[in-house]
Amino acid sequence: MYHSRSGVERLVSEGQAIGNATSLTNDTAASRKSPGFTGLEYYNSVFESSVATTSDLKNNCFRIRFQVYCIDNEFEDPANNPDGFERDSFDDHSVHSLLTHRATGNAIGTVRLVLPQDGGERRVLPMQRIAGAIAADAVAPFPVYRTAEISRFSIVKSFRQHTPETGVEATLSPEEWRKMLFHLPLGLIKSCVEMSVREGITHWAAVMEPALLRLLTRLGIHFNPLGSLVDYHGRRQPCWADLGALLRRVHAERPDVWEIITDGGRLWPLDETSPAEAVAVTAPSRSACLAVAN
Repeated sequence: MYHSRSGVERLVSEGQAIGNATSLTNDTAASRKSPGFTGLEYYNSVFESSVATTSDLKNNCFRIRFQVYCIDNEFEDPANNPDGFERDSFDDHSVHSLLTHRATGNAIGTVRLVLPQDGGERRVLPMQRIAGAIAADAVAPFPVYRTAEISRFSIVKSFRQHTPETGVEATLSPEEWRKMLFHLPLGLIKSCVEMSVREGITHWAAVMEPALLRLLTRLGIHFNPLGSLVDYHGRRQPCWADLGALLRRVHAERPDVWEIITDGGRLWPLDETSPAEAVAVTAPSRSACLAVAN
């Protein structure tokens, strides 16, 4: 979930104010200085998304989650996390990623992909506990062993309130700054694509705020609803997506967004076989469900 109580609504509101979520480089200082600067190049000059492969990087993810879930939003009790790390039982069968702001070097966001198996043993996803029968293995509209859940999708509140004083970002107008913030979720989506490829995941499921769904839709990222809204830290929509179909639609509707979240096609080329499907599996492969609310 993109966490701040008003964070999603604010970004959606700003997106409406600037129109149809134009390219990251439109009218920015970077593009004025270098007309050939692409949206992907601009994005990579501002942010870095990386899979957390070490204990130190994972601890950074847990620190961000503590800030977002225990301090910024008070969804979790800080007293239950006295070490300043927010963790739960799903972390043992998850992969994690960090979003970093290059100008400051600060880690500003994190997301995890909860995997459907741990050491070959089937694990229940957070979404299945929340959505109940409609997401059970026997009736789920996605292949459960290749579906992972996107979870703990978070960006710290302090960055959205950040006012740069040096560098190119200090020259941005308020509208340009809002455009950059409007694309913050793309770094986390890019991480989810990369982690899915690494883990052989072909489908996502999610439990999302309706406002976040609207924001992603404006970016050409569409999910299929699964049942009705549920109560989980507010009203949330269970949903799912075939990753290959989702990315093809993004390319058709928003090629600028596709360039960023697939790293110019490096992570997921536009061809008849997805990278995840190309992974040889002798047993049921791991599954990928996107749950932005967990």
